[in-house]
Amino acid sequence: MESSNPAAASGGGVLPLDVLFDVLVRLPAKEICRFRAVCRHWHSLTTDPLFIDAHAARHPGPLIVASFKGDDDHVHLMDLSGHVVKRLPVPPWNACLSAHIMCSRLDLIVVANTEGRCSVINPATGAVSHLRKTLPDHSSSEEELALNEGEWRRYPDYHVFALGRVESTGEYKVLRIASEDCMWYDFDDTSCLECSVLSVNGGSCRIPWRSTGSPEFPVDMDSAVVVGSSVYFFWSDRYGTEIQKKIMNGYDIEPDFIAAFDLDTEEWTTIPGPRPEDDHGSSDDGEDMDYRDMCSGSTLAELSGYLVLLHERDYYSRLFGVWFLKDTENHVWEKECSIWAPKSVFPARETVKPFLLLDDGRIAFFLHHKGVLLLYDPTTKVFSEVDTGRLRAIGLYTGNLLSLQNVATV
Repeated sequence: MESSNPAAASGGGVLPLDVLFDVLVRLPAKEICRFRAVCRHWHSLTTDPLFIDAHAARHPGPLIVASFKGDDDHVHLMDLSGHVVKRLPVPPWNACLSAHIMCSRLDLIVVANTEGRCSVINPATGAVSHLRKTLPDHSSSEEELALNEGEWRRYPDYHVFALGRVESTGEYKVLRIASEDCMWYDFDDTSCLECSVLSVNGGSCRIPWRSTGSPEFPVDMDSAVVVGSSVYFFWSDRYGTEIQKKIMNGYDIEPDFIAAFDLDTEEWTTIPGPRPEDDHGSSDDGEDMDYRDMCSGSTLAELSGYLVLLHERDYYSRLFGVWFLKDTENHVWEKECSIWAPKSVFPARETVKPFLLLDDGRIAFFLHHKGVLLLYDPTTKVFSEVDTGRLRAIGLYTGNLLSLQNVATV
């Protein structure tokens, strides 16, 4: 072994350096971080880029980011066996407000609550960036002014945050949607949604949020999922927009019921979902009424870099279809598989979210209300539960815990 770090090649104590390398590279990251304090040589070895790369190859991720019910003080990084690799403190403002984790595949973690507080955590370094709570400055707008001037029509009732990475530049951005109760507005009025963006890289806490436009229709804020450089939402079927009323009245309409926010251009677009299926699994004769069911009976997710829609096709037979958006530009959806899940596995009215596709074909699911993780093997059609405590929320961490580089600051 030839190290790129001269200090690491000077020796590691009693054991020869190559033997020490082979021993330490087998250990989990949690133990490696502890051993860095043993002596200068061990620290030099375990911070060497060659060692970090070898360790990452031997311990492929991603890790699961989890918050547990009953523990409001921490978020945890764990593997698919349920073993906790690292525990991170939650910012104090979240202690009594139940922190939410955004399910992104990144090397940073977003922890937020519905009251508008949000922090970005770097698990490798422990660095925490607290984002400004104030809404964007609307001093150039005649309709709305800054929140801290007390001239918003009402204080936002609910906030949701999403962290993504612009693939073309590597820049991290946080999308925030602050919502008033849309029941106070017309059916197609999205002025109740205050959308803004904050760049996370290399700035300071004084950088303001930038106001963006609103989506074409009210969105289901709890349906958000990040895929690549975009954040996707279902439309909200709570408010009965004009197009939803036309569908219910039998109009021949194929609606775009998914809103997409591009973090690069900072613009909203809409895309169609899969065509509804009939009882025989065909998409050719789907009725327009079923488009609403494709939204309300489905969950958005990210698997292997694709936008995925999990649709409960038949409530009584408990049959679920897993659809992948294979062509983003032409909006081509393909159903990869169908999953039969009895109520003992997926209870009625349970929020079921696929969040990880493993190399062996198994799919990991998170059941929100039960707070459990399940692994599904499509070959044997068997579900198995991961041994963990009851979970409140999950995400994915794709970074390297041994890295000392702080990839983003606010």
